Amino acid sequence: MADRATSALRTAILNGDLEPDTLHAVHTVADSLGVSRTPVREALIRLAADGLVRVQRNRGFVVLHTSAEDLRQIFSLRLLLEVPATRAAALAATGADIAALEADIGRMREARDADDAETFLRADRQFHRTLLTISGNDRLAEFVDGLRNVVLGTGVSTANRTESIEEILQPHVEILGLVRTHDADGAARSMREHLLHTARKLIGQEFGEDESIAFDEVLGRFGAT
Repeated sequence: MADRATSALRTAILNGDLEPDTLHAVHTVADSLGVSRTPVREALIRLAADGLVRVQRNRGFVVLHTSAEDLRQIFSLRLLLEVPATRAAALAATGADIAALEADIGRMREARDADDAETFLRADRQFHRTLLTISGNDRLAEFVDGLRNVVLGTGVSTANRTESIEEILQPHVEILGLVRTHDADGAARSMREHLLHTARKLIGQEFGEDESIAFDEVLGRFGAT
């Protein structure tokens, strides 16, 4: 029941059905899900750990609003973590691993053909998770997945807004090709370019060009530009 409540609440948050910066009552959510308050409370503990909600004892919970600074910090972390992990994955990938990545790309293409942005983004997310798992660090895969939860908590993506689904698909196809040939340096470089591009597009789209420029300044302090 806690798993069901967690899934339902996460979907409601990402779809914008639960408004941010508003106090929501546990009993109201439990009634809407047709469960008791206990699994909802357990779900909220998990979602709080993902940075999606803040629980207020004996009052309820608040869905957290993602700021430009949140996005800058999250993408800085992803660059520090996913780029070397992609390098490791390219070196370690087996035939079965590459088949798993190809299946993720296949689902992305199917969603593109159906112009289904939501399904496409789920497949995109799974591609990154598969790649991180191939690197040999399951904890890293879980951690980055949590970071993506916070980004999606904005309820937005660049898909079909500042970019077409096809434009988002292409860097993933490129990364797959480099992993397939075990080009570790090329795969890491392609992942870095992909994350930088996504961050700049998303921050600029949601918060304006000045905030996107500020992201480059943050990266400069890490030597990541």
